[in-house]
Amino acid sequence: MATPKLTHLHPVSASGRLPAHLASTWLRTYAVLWTLTIASGVLVALVGQPLTSLVRGLLGLALSAQRNPPPDLSQVLALAAQNIPLACWPLLLGAIEAHHSRRGIRIADTLLAAVLLVNTAQVGAALAAYGLAVLPYLPQLPLEWGSLALGASSWLLQKRQPLTVTQGLSVFVLTSLVMLGAAVVEIVAVPHR
Repeated sequence: MATPKLTHLHPVSASGRLPAHLASTWLRTYAVLWTLTIASGVLVALVGQPLTSLVRGLLGLALSAQRNPPPDLSQVLALAAQNIPLACWPLLLGAIEAHHSRRGIRIADTLLAAVLLVNTAQVGAALAAYGLAVLPYLPQLPLEWGSLALGASSWLLQKRQPLTVTQGLSVFVLTSLVMLGAAVVEIVAVPHR
């Protein structure tokens, strides 16, 4: 008698540690983050001087190497400790079972969209308001957006299928490592005295 092939309740990647479809979901989310960043910059640029002045006043960026102390490990760890929760919090949406109700999904989606929009709008607005002068202070941006996209992707996947504990921990570690890399790049590569 042949036994039926058993299927997993939770689709997993080839390694079993990361959720299936994480790579494709991440890539789409990463593209959305860049699109929002560019759209914010274009909006500020199109409105022109009134919005540029407002953005400069709100952000108050001092683009000077003299304002940045020489890099050290404590700065990297402090920055990572600040940014890792910002990237990883969407994993908690599954833990609190936000995906179990339409209302929970709507609230979680709205909250996630707002957080991503606020982050991307600030960067896009800064790029438009300060121009090329801000670029040397943003070498970490591809890694930061990569980490934010990983965190956001975890929720997008959990809406369809809850992550196992192993998958959740794996996504947390991966997201944290990417954000730690972003912190290293930000502290070491930006102009400093």
